[in-house]
Amino acid sequence: MATKQDLQVELKRLETERSREADARAKSYDMHGGDNRAPNEPPMPDIIAQFGDWAVTPFGVECLTHPYQIQWDSLLDTVIQDEFWLEKLYEKPFVTNLRDVAEAIRTGRHIHRYLQQIKG
Repeated sequence: MATKQDLQVELKRLETERSREADARAKSYDMHGGDNRAPNEPPMPDIIAQFGDWAVTPFGVECLTHPYQIQWDSLLDTVIQDEFWLEKLYEKPFVTNLRDVAEAIRTGRHIHRYLQQIKG
């Protein structure tokens, strides 16, 4: 059974996550031109789900704070597993939380399987 202390810890964790995600969205907004976007600048991506600096978008999975994207068909490639992406990304200086990357990839795979109507 959960305790009052467990509740307080979880509430604090959620508040920290909300703050991290809001900071990432603000940086992404600025990276995409903010209120004065140039005509050739792409708009900020639509966020389906967010995990810290990483988001599941209609494109696939994107880092909100640095220019890095994984296209949806790469997420659904049956040969490429999570290990490939995690090993590719863990040394990148902008990856500060590997768990966020892993959750974004895992969730992105589920969402894009659904969107593409792929079973399994």
